Amino acid sequence: MKDHSNEIWNPKTSTLLWRVLGLLLLSLFWLTSQSSEFGVILLLFLAVMALARWRFSLPGWTVLIDQAACLMMLFSWEDAWLALSLPIFEAFRSGKKRYLIPSLIALLFYAELSIALISLSVLAAFSGLVIRSWEQQMEQYRLEVDRERRTRYELEVLKRELLLANAKAARTAELTERNRISQELHDHVGHELTGATLALQAFEQLWEENDPQAKDFFGQLKERLFKSTQDLRETVHNMKPVKPLGIDVLEEVCRAFTAYPIDFKVYGNTEKIPVYLWSILEPCLKETLTNVSRHANATKVEVSLDVSESIVRLAVYNDGETSGTLTSGGVGLRNLRQRAKSVGGSVAFHTKDGFQFVCVLPIEDAR
Repeated sequence: MKDHSNEIWNPKTSTLLWRVLGLLLLSLFWLTSQSSEFGVILLLFLAVMALARWRFSLPGWTVLIDQAACLMMLFSWEDAWLALSLPIFEAFRSGKKRYLIPSLIALLFYAELSIALISLSVLAAFSGLVIRSWEQQMEQYRLEVDRERRTRYELEVLKRELLLANAKAARTAELTERNRISQELHDHVGHELTGATLALQAFEQLWEENDPQAKDFFGQLKERLFKSTQDLRETVHNMKPVKPLGIDVLEEVCRAFTAYPIDFKVYGNTEKIPVYLWSILEPCLKETLTNVSRHANATKVEVSLDVSESIVRLAVYNDGETSGTLTSGGVGLRNLRQRAKSVGGSVAFHTKDGFQFVCVLPIEDAR
């Protein structure tokens, strides 16, 4: 069940409650002091001002009106000194303490100070300060929430732009490679095959006529077919990437790591992983294995790649001792955390019974 206590109990509600209790307390003093009807007029006026402040945002100087009303009623109601607690509270709550100079002068030079007057005035000032501090903290909290929300929005926009840029880059690379292959086949293989076709037609005609030149055309035919086959083989060889792609990237990194034996396991369909995520998983694995070889005295290293419908999880564990460099997170780990965060992922590590590094990246449709 959702907790609504913070929504109900807030600075505005506390201010309203203090005003109501203050008016009720003044009403009690008026009833016990058997004063004239002027006390009722003052209470009604203060109630109207409190209601106006509740409904509208009145300027801070309006506390001067409350003070003037209280000081004017002193001639007919002695307990009007206590009513000054309301403007004192409003001045401290709004942060406009300079407007309390008239009340301060009156209290110091004309009032008969009593325990009730001093206690109520101090309580009003303290309550105003507390509520104002509470309001400032709430405002600061709202600003921080808005700032975090804006930052998350900017990260989402950046993430979408990165995904779109990666998709466009992959599409551009694909079209460029297709164009290169098409040109290679047209300029070399196609040319030789066309020449071989013409040579075959000439050979066929000379063969039917028993022309001695048929042997020469047959040799040309063999040479052009051999040349076209060689060009096709070179084109296919150039299509093969020099650097491994996909899961081969991680397998190659694990094979190249000879410091400790590695148990590499794969779960799920790795074909679901977009190309741009491999560019993050590879440096994550390299950085972690480098830290293991430098800072850990391990006997084994376990690497697992788990692919689900929505995320890919790379985990690297070693049973060695962890040094301060690993536990504090070096520059390399901080850079990996930033790269994972740019695509909506996260990087974490803990040092319980060894050292474990975990990178979780979301799998999304790049289209």
